[in-house]
Amino acid sequence: MIKVATDTVIDGKLVTKIVDKFKSSYLPRIEKLEKYYDVNNEILNRSVGSEKPNNKLAHGFAKYISNMATSFFIGSGIRMNMEDEEYKNHLVDVLNQGNIDDTNFEVSKEMSKCGISFELLYMNESSEIRFKKFQARDIIPVYSNSVAEFLAFAIRIWTDTDLLNNKVVEYAEVYTKTEVITYKKNKNDKNFKKESTEKHKFTDVPVIVYWNNEEQKGDYEDVLSLIDAYDKAQSDTANDFEYFTDAYLVLIGASGFEDENGKEAKTLKQERIMMLDEKGQAQWLIKQINDTAVENFKNRVYENIFFLSQVPALSDESFAGNLSGVAIRYKLIGLEQLATMKENKFLPAYKKKLRMITDQLNAKFNRSYNAHEIEVLFDRNMTDNLKELSEIAYTLSGIASKETLLSMLPFVDDVGEEMERIRAEKTKEDDYDNIGNIDTDKVDAYVAKQ
Repeated sequence: MIKVATDTVIDGKLVTKIVDKFKSSYLPRIEKLEKYYDVNNEILNRSVGSEKPNNKLAHGFAKYISNMATSFFIGSGIRMNMEDEEYKNHLVDVLNQGNIDDTNFEVSKEMSKCGISFELLYMNESSEIRFKKFQARDIIPVYSNSVAEFLAFAIRIWTDTDLLNNKVVEYAEVYTKTEVITYKKNKNDKNFKKESTEKHKFTDVPVIVYWNNEEQKGDYEDVLSLIDAYDKAQSDTANDFEYFTDAYLVLIGASGFEDENGKEAKTLKQERIMMLDEKGQAQWLIKQINDTAVENFKNRVYENIFFLSQVPALSDESFAGNLSGVAIRYKLIGLEQLATMKENKFLPAYKKKLRMITDQLNAKFNRSYNAHEIEVLFDRNMTDNLKELSEIAYTLSGIASKETLLSMLPFVDDVGEEMERIRAEKTKEDDYDNIGNIDTDKVDAYVAKQ
């Protein structure tokens, strides 16, 4: 985490120091994590003697862990409960314009990969609120060194290449609570130079910072060495098999193979016939492999990768069969704990985003909407046993409110709308029940007049 004093003045020299520190201390780690997600593992860089087999088997554990953790955490989307329908409609409209479900998923996936992710809020040409996800390599958050450690400003960095002149230009866009300052740096420049300053309309730094955990670590970062060990073990096993294929044929006490031109040996290879003397012997010279020990080692490494990352291997035989919802949750308890930690860090950032959007809605529609009234709910992406959930809801009927019971059911997306449907159906049922109470004398009198 990069920190500065609260009263720090932002200039080109400071921006240069921060960018350089980021590139030297943080960017190499981010690049490594991105490589492993793309299955560009360290094993692919291994080199051995040119005469030896050099299999390079890279395994996509990082991608599996990240995708599984992300899908479980936020694959079913985020729900919002609020009483003010007008406010909700305005807010949902803004979020849908930014394809909120896909954005949340991609933000969460970047969190999972690199330990941190970013969103930038901005106003488009029509003065409409928009937001965009950025990678961990694109934005540098800078915090105050005060006890609160609030986000003082953020720097978005990128590089442009002038194709006509083949000149590389670096840009740094600084977002503060009130303005956007653009800096530029040419190849021979020592420091960034200010290009422009523009006020923005948001009430805070328009950069949303999402942490994966307190340590800002990726979900597979702690098991990279285990992934390397598994890649190496599998690659070496493949090499051993290749060594076996290239075994030497040893001839003991055999004659007739002394031709210096190797004519007899070539004939043997083609005809696959060997004539030996009475005391002659032929045998293969191969490398002896303790297959059991090797496989035990690989299995231990494999299991530790999933155990320490808290992400289960769904290919495990223990997931086979018709498991109850309780049994499934027990097997996924590590993943559930991981998702809970993600939620605790994701929620404050997401509420900041909703608050900043709400401030713009209040200014646009002259309202006083309060973002603190929004209840944000996360649904885990897993197959629930609906029978079990229904039985629990039925048991709690009369103890818990109907709204609470409805919120337990995964197929109920909006509790408020579901309550309205229930009330509407109840009204219709009451109307049907009143049919039998019609005054028949009045009906007969009405018919007689016609």
